[in-house]
Amino acid sequence: MMVIFSGGGTAGHFYPARNIAEALADTVPGVQPFFVGTEGRIEARELPGLGYAYRLIPVAGLRSPLSAVRTPGGVAVRARGVLGATMGNVRAIWLLVRAVAKLLPEFRRGGAAAVVLTGGYVCAPAGIAARLLGLPLILQEQNMHPGKTTRLLARWARQIHVAYPEATAALPGRARERVFHTGNPIRPLPPVEARGRMAARRALGVPADARVVLIVGGSQGASMMNRASIEILQDDMPIDGDFVLWVTGHAHFAHIDASLRGVPRKRFAVAPYLEPETMYQALAAADLVVSRAGAMATSEFLAWGLPAILVPLPTAAGDHQTANALALEAAGAAVHLPERDGSGSDLGAARLWREVRRLLDAPEALAAMSDAALARARPDAARDVAAAVALILGTPASTESAT
Repeated sequence: MMVIFSGGGTAGHFYPARNIAEALADTVPGVQPFFVGTEGRIEARELPGLGYAYRLIPVAGLRSPLSAVRTPGGVAVRARGVLGATMGNVRAIWLLVRAVAKLLPEFRRGGAAAVVLTGGYVCAPAGIAARLLGLPLILQEQNMHPGKTTRLLARWARQIHVAYPEATAALPGRARERVFHTGNPIRPLPPVEARGRMAARRALGVPADARVVLIVGGSQGASMMNRASIEILQDDMPIDGDFVLWVTGHAHFAHIDASLRGVPRKRFAVAPYLEPETMYQALAAADLVVSRAGAMATSEFLAWGLPAILVPLPTAAGDHQTANALALEAAGAAVHLPERDGSGSDLGAARLWREVRRLLDAPEALAAMSDAALARARPDAARDVAAAVALILGTPASTESAT
């Protein structure tokens, strides 16, 4: 039984598809996940090692004549040029039509039973092919603000799984009746016995009595957060009792490591990247996390009950990270700390560490944020989405996700 999965361009779109596919393959014997992605993006690097059948097709996103760019004064909207945008969009539409034409016979030959999409323009051809073939279409939206592809295809979807219940309001009216608040499909958490705080701290070399701040900029790092963190450690802002675990991103590590040469490392540890097992240890060891507001990262923090200071990437598409951060702040699980404050000042060491210390010195507030995070968490989202898809496939599996 072939089930089509498509979503990519970024880790935030591809990993949910991978996680649902793995959960579905475990749930329904005989399911054969088939992935549709595009060349030169994360799915092209990851799919060969997963063991699933896949096809990479040339696709491109539609372009606006306006774009958000960083400037010394903040984020500004600039014109790209109407002619260039128009020519790019003509090419994107041609690639879309050609991709759909290629996928239709492939889906027929494989006996596709359903199509699961997790966002990004790469999944539009598979969604349109599903509509033309009358296949059940399932959408999974990671962010507070649904992406363009999700909004376009929602009217035809049999199920729409969202991580933020607030996302429902942005969908077409009738589509809202088919929304499940299932959460983001993160990978399964380790068993409870493997999540011990003290064991994690011993493994990482963190003092048992330290208050631990985990700083994560994502796989690519976060320039402004990294600059502020360098200042914090160079100025020895962490005092006795605090410990910083800092994941810089590969691109930033060499510069940061050189900048901190000569700074005593008794109270912090720096790494370019943490493999999943080590990241789980870092999450278990931490009292507070400072991070971008990507959907999958924040879903991990919620699952671990970790209070968060979220610094959204202001140039993210549709400013969706700011929307994510504000929603979690409203829920009491996080603090939104923009890169630029109301006076126009960039995020610096003093402002970042002041917010960190405010929370570390208020254990009751941290505990309340942790409770709010756990209340919002959906650690079994991948399994729940898989169970909902299994129902469509006609298996006896069920889901406890609430509509």
